[in-house]
Amino acid sequence: MAIALKHWRESASLIIASKKMAMKQPNPSLLEKLMKTQPEHIENKNEEFLRLLLLKRKPTNSFMPSMYVFPGGTSHKSDFSREWLDLIGCKNNNLLDLFTRGKIGSPIFSTIREPPFCDVPSEIALRITAIRETFEESGILLGRPMTDLPDLPLSSMSAHPICSTYCNLPSQVSLEWRKQVISDSSNFILMCKELKMVPDIWSLYEWSNWLTPLLQKARFDTAFFLCCVDEAPLILDSNETEDGAWLSPSGTLKACLEKIVALAPPQLYELSRLLHFKTTDDLLSFTWGRSSHRVNRWMPVIYQCQDGLIFALPGDDLYPANPDLTGEITNGPLEKTESVAELRSLYPRQHCIVVYKNKQLSLYCNIKPNQYHILPREFNKI
Repeated sequence: MAIALKHWRESASLIIASKKMAMKQPNPSLLEKLMKTQPEHIENKNEEFLRLLLLKRKPTNSFMPSMYVFPGGTSHKSDFSREWLDLIGCKNNNLLDLFTRGKIGSPIFSTIREPPFCDVPSEIALRITAIRETFEESGILLGRPMTDLPDLPLSSMSAHPICSTYCNLPSQVSLEWRKQVISDSSNFILMCKELKMVPDIWSLYEWSNWLTPLLQKARFDTAFFLCCVDEAPLILDSNETEDGAWLSPSGTLKACLEKIVALAPPQLYELSRLLHFKTTDDLLSFTWGRSSHRVNRWMPVIYQCQDGLIFALPGDDLYPANPDLTGEITNGPLEKTESVAELRSLYPRQHCIVVYKNKQLSLYCNIKPNQYHILPREFNKI
């Protein structure tokens, strides 16, 4: 059973960065087309370079059809099962302290839940959601053998960042379990028990929190986590996604400009953030450093203007002091008669994504950086 709140559903997404691209990918023709947008030196598969897993949603999907997204999906009741506490071997608050650093998180983490969703802290349950959904959509199973857990004391893990580990299951075993988990999310616990492994929640770092803006039929409060792997595993066939590839942030954004791939605003924003990093080591070091601070929840506020839609973000001069999160006040986009260029002149402090009428995307950002995170590079300058 998915977690359904009054105004939105809770979900988790996972940004997976890898040093090396998979030697084999599921759609060679797609990969060949996309590789033309990648930096030339990225074609060397053995070179250490930041690559991200992006999956293409099927055109029949009701939410973001045909879009390229990070793996993820809706939280389920089983992600909050008490069985996880026994399986992970953590019945005290040490693991939670590792994730919270003693600070209160955004509402998706800090909301007081009713039974049976109060048995497992949200910081743990949502990481399980992200790992489970990644397995369902891509076949990549981030997990650690139960025998490895005694070698991972919390005191040593809190001293330095760690890369994720993945279970390299035989293809047929992976496909059979994926079918079962997709059919019933509670089978993920059963799978972990039978395989004697646990989801590698220790290596997932809190990265961002996006609330789907108003006017969308399906709305999600999504926790974005980030993890790094030494080498990207093979992406297996999926019932939930059409294609997938390991791509560089700059190449993916270039492919978006050339309309080879379609990106939603959160993916565009996060890819533009990740342009600042060249290697997984750089990214992992930064992510660990900023993980001592919790992220804020952001909801884009949409403005309809003369030549497109503006998705204003906190810090933008157009962003309301008290945005209507639930849609109980606002019935549609806020109206502006000016063009995007005119509004940029009238409101000089900008932190927004623009979807023009011709479907072209731009990202403008000239606000002061948050000392605990990193701002994106402007997309129109790539």
